[in-house]
Amino acid sequence: MRNYEIVFLVHPDQSDQTSSIISKLDKLIKDSGGNVHRSENIGNRKLAYPIQDQFKASYGLLNVECNQEAIDEIKNSFKFNDSIIRNIVLSTKKAHSEPSALLAQTKEDNEKDSYQEAREAANKAVDQEAREASTKIEKTKETSTKLDESSTEESKEEA
Repeated sequence: MRNYEIVFLVHPDQSDQTSSIISKLDKLIKDSGGNVHRSENIGNRKLAYPIQDQFKASYGLLNVECNQEAIDEIKNSFKFNDSIIRNIVLSTKKAHSEPSALLAQTKEDNEKDSYQEAREAANKAVDQEAREASTKIEKTKETSTKLDESSTEESKEEA
């Protein structure tokens, strides 16, 4: 049996099917007597260029050891599955079981995005507080100006 790396992209409207596709492929490989070394649902990522007018897709990755018949069946299932917009099956020299670089990068990007969102929310809160404080200062100035004017009028009336 040979080692293969299988990568496929799922249409973003059907990205919830990525996990079910991975589990079906996993079952197909194990039923044929093969072994799954790595199985990853990487999630939605931006594409380098549009595919079928889509700018994002959900990525799935499998590293397997199986026979050629199982690979032929997988390729055939990709051909007839409308939710899969791209796929590639590569032969590899050895089995890979550690997390992929793409998964690590996706997690890192998600952490950066969540950090940036939190930072933007904090900046908005600070800006809102600054606006409220400046509004209060303006109202205080108006009130003190009115008081000064009324005290000036009172002193003129007394004189």
